[in-house]
Amino acid sequence: MKTRRKNRSRRKKTRKVRGGGNKSKKVKDIVKIFQQYPDIFPRGYFRFLTGTLDKHEKNGTLIYRNGVVLTYTKYKVSVNKYKFKIKPGDIKINQLVNKNQGNGKAKKVFKAFMKKHRKTNLILDVRSNNKKAIRFYRKNGFKKVDKTSFGKDMKGIVMVRKAD
Repeated sequence: MKTRRKNRSRRKKTRKVRGGGNKSKKVKDIVKIFQQYPDIFPRGYFRFLTGTLDKHEKNGTLIYRNGVVLTYTKYKVSVNKYKFKIKPGDIKINQLVNKNQGNGKAKKVFKAFMKKHRKTNLILDVRSNNKKAIRFYRKNGFKKVDKTSFGKDMKGIVMVRKAD
């Protein structure tokens, strides 16, 4: 009696990389910028960062100029996320990071963004212990309107700049 061997292919098993395995050079460069600031972006932040940046790049909501990264979301429907209602057309700024803090490039990119969207309400949230960022946003016309949190133990504030 002959024993039959099942024809099994000897393919190497590969594990799917979370956040996408084929990230662009642009996204890799941006992730390195975020990694420069471990006090602001803890290790867990990077779990989904690559996928998030890929999505923003695909949607056209990623600005990357002169070492400055700005991502945003333009709302299509009303959302009751904070003490106020986010309306269709409002923009939430998700991330603003400068490769070299203090060189004024983030301010230029941010001012150009605000000028382009001056007829739109701009919303952002920032960790309450990030005093430098809060000061920067206040200088650019943002006002504190609510409190928020990032996870269980990181407190933050919500800031808004009303449309002209």
